[in-house]
Amino acid sequence: MADFLTSTHRAKWIFTPHELKDKYKAANHRAKQMLEKYGATRVDVDLDGSLAYPELQSDVKENVEKHSRTKPLKIDEEQLLRAFYEFKIQDVCDAFKFPRKIQATALIYFKRFYLQWSVMEHHPKDIMLTCIYTACKAEENHVSAEELGKGIDQDHQVILNNEMIVLQSLGFDLIVYSPYRSIDGFIDDMEDFIYSNNGQLQHLKDLHETAKMVADKTMRTEASLLFSPGQLALAALRRANEEYPVVNFERYLNSVLSRQHPARPVPELTKYLDAIDQMVNNLVTPTAVDMKHIDRKLKYCRDPGSHEKSKKRKHRSKD
Repeated sequence: MADFLTSTHRAKWIFTPHELKDKYKAANHRAKQMLEKYGATRVDVDLDGSLAYPELQSDVKENVEKHSRTKPLKIDEEQLLRAFYEFKIQDVCDAFKFPRKIQATALIYFKRFYLQWSVMEHHPKDIMLTCIYTACKAEENHVSAEELGKGIDQDHQVILNNEMIVLQSLGFDLIVYSPYRSIDGFIDDMEDFIYSNNGQLQHLKDLHETAKMVADKTMRTEASLLFSPGQLALAALRRANEEYPVVNFERYLNSVLSRQHPARPVPELTKYLDAIDQMVNNLVTPTAVDMKHIDRKLKYCRDPGSHEKSKKRKHRSKD
């Protein structure tokens, strides 16, 4: 079985907060420049993965003036839009009754994709579906694009068209590690701490289920791009242990770390767990109402002609 310590996940896809900020800033800046130069940001994708960028208008001055009122999305608006569709990924996976590993893999693919691209270039509604489709194939739980599209009333061809650009943006690194397997392993390990007390064993089951639900929330934060799956698992278990006290968690952490080579100090790990916990506390689930203004801006960025059409419709309605 593959090992996280020697994986591309660890080598290429764990970042510092500063690195993440730089990547989001670079993608947003590139889309802004495209809007200024071409008057649009939409990047179309063909089935073979080839990209079609907006074309420069013959009259550049007229083009700039025409679209000067089109405002690009801010970095925090892009973040809110990604958060909205990350929640949608979990919704779709729940509707199809996919196992948690598919949900987690799709979320990681989605997050990695938007380290390379702005939502102004590729609409997250389309990329979300392709990430779920690709996750199903990677986790050997194949669902056809037609079935997936039909289940949520979306064109399955969009899923297929985006498959190659998603794979390329992931660097074809499809093996990912989520916290759920680590949670299972730590739960088995905790049994040694509670012996055979039936009451405690029931609490352990409750702890297990609660930890997985905490991990579901954690996967919608940036934590999976910053921390190892083992650290995500321990943060979820520590939080669940506050609700269903089963072990002295500090003592348990000491036990876990003492078995590592080389052993690491508990305060260092606790600092990481606190940071993950804070991300979960700060998690916001945007609503469709919250997204209305951002969606409108995104539409105008990707297809500025829709702004003129909207104005004409309003003018006709007044007449």
